Amino acid sequence: MGRYWLAMSDASAFTLVRSSISIADALRRDMADQAHIVTLISAPEVAVQLLTAAEAAWGKGKATHLMAQLVDLRGHDCVCRARAWSLLRDTIASLPTTLWAQEKLTARRELIDDIDRQANAARSETPPLPSKLEVMEQQWRESVQRGAPQR
Repeated sequence: MGRYWLAMSDASAFTLVRSSISIADALRRDMADQAHIVTLISAPEVAVQLLTAAEAAWGKGKATHLMAQLVDLRGHDCVCRARAWSLLRDTIASLPTTLWAQEKLTARRELIDDIDRQANAARSETPPLPSKLEVMEQQWRESVQRGAPQR
């Protein structure tokens, strides 16, 4: 029974690694497509960072370190940064919980919460959208400045 157990264990580990690489590849693609940010490392390297975060039970305070390993957010606007943080949060949440030891699942929750805080901080920098009244007022001001007749 020992060899069969090892074979099943190896197959399980192989499946976890393959799914982590697939999730990492999706993160890289989504970062480029949705956040317009190119990752600094390849999909297998992203998977290694994600697996490291799970194995080392990265929790509160490690979100910025993890993001810095993946992308450079400097020079990007708040909308791109907020989207990147949201994508990273969704990625961490989609990783199989079996990657974390049972006693370290709280660290996973803390990491997700820390990423949420970073996303919310980036979102709070976004200027609010103008109301209908503000848009109409701006159009009126522009028409007055051009000398167009008013309605």
